[in-house]
Formats: sequence, structure tokens, C-alpha cells
Amino acid sequence: MDIPNDNRAYTALGERFGTVGRLGAARATLFWDSQTHMPPGAAWSRSEQMAAIDATCTDLIASPETEELLETAAAAAGALEPVERTNLGEMRRIWRHSTAVPKELMLERSRRVSAIQPIWLAAKQSNDFAPFGAAFEELMPIYREVAQAKGEALGLSPFDALMDEFDPGLSTQIVDPIFADLEHFLPALLADVIERQKSWPDPIPFEGDFSADRQRELSYKLVEAIGHDLAHVRIDAAPHPFALAGSPGDNRITTRFDADNVRYAILATLHEAGHSLYEAGLPREHAFTPVGQARGATTHESQSTMVEMQAGRSREFLSWLAPQCEAAFGGDPDCWTASNLLNTYRRVGSGFIRVEADEISYPLHIILRYRIEQALLRDDLKVADLPAAWSAMSEAMFGRRPPDHATGCLQDMHWAVGLFGYFPNYALGVSLAAQLFEQAVKDDPAVLAHLAEGDFAPYRAWVGPRIHAKASQMPFNELVAEATGAPLSASALERHLRARYLGEDMP
Repeated sequence: MDIPNDNRAYTALGERFGTVGRLGAARATLFWDSQTHMPPGAAWSRSEQMAAIDATCTDLIASPETEELLETAAAAAGALEPVERTNLGEMRRIWRHSTAVPKELMLERSRRVSAIQPIWLAAKQSNDFAPFGAAFEELMPIYREVAQAKGEALGLSPFDALMDEFDPGLSTQIVDPIFADLEHFLPALLADVIERQKSWPDPIPFEGDFSADRQRELSYKLVEAIGHDLAHVRIDAAPHPFALAGSPGDNRITTRFDADNVRYAILATLHEAGHSLYEAGLPREHAFTPVGQARGATTHESQSTMVEMQAGRSREFLSWLAPQCEAAFGGDPDCWTASNLLNTYRRVGSGFIRVEADEISYPLHIILRYRIEQALLRDDLKVADLPAAWSAMSEAMFGRRPPDHATGCLQDMHWAVGLFGYFPNYALGVSLAAQLFEQAVKDDPAVLAHLAEGDFAPYRAWVGPRIHAKASQMPFNELVAEATGAPLSASALERHLRARYLGEDMP
């Protein structure tokens, strides 16, 4: 290949990585279909389709020509605009990850991950760990080999290398002190709140018509209130809720409509709508480019958590939500008062499902997975011993063991979809959400006040230019410091939880 010796090399790289971005968006849509509408018998062909996309993207990024283009573009970087230089740096980071692992190993990982997804779903539905355990036992050596190769190429530990793929710049050196703070104050705080809520009246159980159609109708009302244009949104049911990423203008949100637990769909919809709001707010002029993507998993999780927990469980928003629920579901009006919603949503300390957890318990769920993931990657924990280890750690952290695998080690789909090294971002995202929302309300008290009217406009006006529009144009630490004036820590989260659960008057 004849490599140009000026910034035409950057243009050629842009075309290459733009194609990868578009193919990645198509792959995400294929994944969405596999979780929502694809017939179960199509798993084999879907795995081949997704593996083909992975192979094509790997060929484009990891080819010798790409390395030559990167070197030539770097030599002429002085002629580039600042955002282009940042984009070039992101291209190099992606290239380093892509070339760290042999292509055949990555293809094998992709095939096995695609094949294990329906096994995980069936195992969860039947509460039978054995079939998933057998498939996961074969997948773990591949995860270890990938992590080792990435670590050697990037000069990182294997776990840090996996984490860097999802959260550039973050490492266990950053995670561990924050998790230590969380482990220090959360259990005692949880005990204090459990003791306090013993004096509260029992919540009035929700009742009404909780058909999927009615829950879906309310879900659309919620995403519209948050700020989504309904011409660009679709809501579907999936075993594990998620939001489509990387497809500008195409916001697919999934949730789960459970007639026995209507609050689940409400919280899941708020959470995934927060993810999608971030995707919708990314700069369209940089769509499909590395610099135009979200700034890592922790930032993404902070955006969903701000909507679901910071805003969505606030007294102000619940006062608006109460009459919306009464209108949507009917039933006893007493169960749809703002005070009863507050009494219900502020309950803590019960349950086993991470995505249904209260604000105080939630980070502990992540720390549990973080410890198990590290042990699995080091081969200190065998897959066959995973259920027992999960139960023991659950008892140590929460004082209770899950009654079955479906509410224990099979509840999350992440390991079955290749997201190993991904879990830490959830607790980090909760901490960042508290830090961002605290600053947003400090800068503009209308952010909180307008939630009582179901109006997220002041919130969007604050977060949009500080987080969404910045995309990946600056490192994570700079993004956090510029928005909040401080590095990421657990301090704002502790202040938030103590104020909300011990400082406010409760029912």
C-alpha cells in the first residue's frame, strides 16, 4: 500500500475506522434482535453473522496498513485540528487493543460468546447452572488468554487490560480505593436505614391493570418526559434490559414487563432511557468515529444512574410519577399517592437481583462480582465452584444467600456476552452519578425543582454540554474534573445517601 506522507493518512484512517463504527452499530442491532425478536433456533446463524462482522472489523483495524497509516498520520499530526488529534489518539488506542490478541483467538471468543448466550438464558429460566457452567468452563480459558495477551501488549495487568477496553484510563489502582470506601460505609449505613424503616408504615401494595401494553404505554411516557424524541425510540422486552449503543438516531430501549413487579419496568425504563439519552446527545458530526463515542463504561453508567436513581427516585420526581401511575394502571388510588411511592421506592435491604437493588445495596452487588471476576481470571476460583462462592459472598455482604441460581450467579448476562472486566463501571458509575448530580443541582437548583413537573429540561441543559457533547474528546479524569471540579471519589455518593435516607422526613 502506498502510504501518503501528509494528513491524507489521517483521512484514510477516518474512512477505515468509520467503516468499523458503522459495522459495530449494525452488530449492535443484530444483538438487539437476538434478545428481542430472533427465533431461538437462529442462534447458530446469528453467531456466524456476528463473527463475520468481528472478523471484518479486526481486518480493518489490525492490518499492517493501519499501523503504517497511524505512524504517518502521527508524523503529520501538527496539521490536524485538536479534535482530530484526539481522534487519532483514540484510533491508536483501539488499534493497540485489536492487535494485542491473535485474530483466530478473537474469532473463537466471538463464536463461543454468541453460542453461550442462549445457553445462559435457558439455564436462568430453568434454574439449572450445569449447562451454563459447562459452556462457561470452556470459555474461561479463552478469557484468560485474551486478558494475558492484552496485558502484555499494553503493559498492564490482565484485569486492568480488560478494564481498559471498556473504561480507558481506569485501573484497579483507581477502583480499589473507591471500592474500599464503599465497603467501609455502605454496610453500616444499610443497617442504620433498615433500623430506621422499621418505624415506617407498611407500603400499600400496588394494584391495577399491569398488562404489558399498559406498562409499555407508561414506559413511552417516561422516555418522552426524559427528553427522547419518540420518532427515534423503540421499547421492547428482553430477558436482561439494555440500550442499543453506537447508532445515532436509533434508540432501542429494552425492559422487562413483569405483572407481579410493575416497579421493575419503571426503573429499568428510566435506567435504559438514561443510557439512550447519552447516545442521542453525542455529537452527530463525529458519529461512528472513535472520538464521537461515549467516554467509557463508567461515564455511560453514570448517565443511566443519574436518571434512574438520582432523579428517578427523588421526592420531586416521585410526586410527578404517582398520578401518572394511577392514570396508567387504575386500582386503589391510595397505593398511587406520592407518599406511598416514596415509602415503596426507599425500602432497602431485601432482594437478590442487582438491577432491582436499592441505592445503598447496589454498589455491594458490584463489588461481589468484581471479587469473583478477579478470582475466575486468576484461576483461583473454578467455574464449578462459582455458585457456592457467590452464595458465600452474598451472605457475607448482605447477610443472606440467594434461594436459587436464577437470583444468584445466573442473574446477569454479562459473562455470556463477552463483558469480562466490565462490572466495576457500575459502582464507579453510581459514584460519578452522585458527583455529577450534586454539582448540577448546585449550579442550577431548577434541575431538581422541575422534576416535580416531570420536566428534565434543566437537567439536560446542564449535563448535555458537560458530558454528552464532549463524547471522547478528553480523558475520563479531565471530563470528571471539568464537570465537577474534583476527581472521582465516593464522597458525593455517601453525602447523597445519608441525606436521602437518614436526613429527609419519611412516611
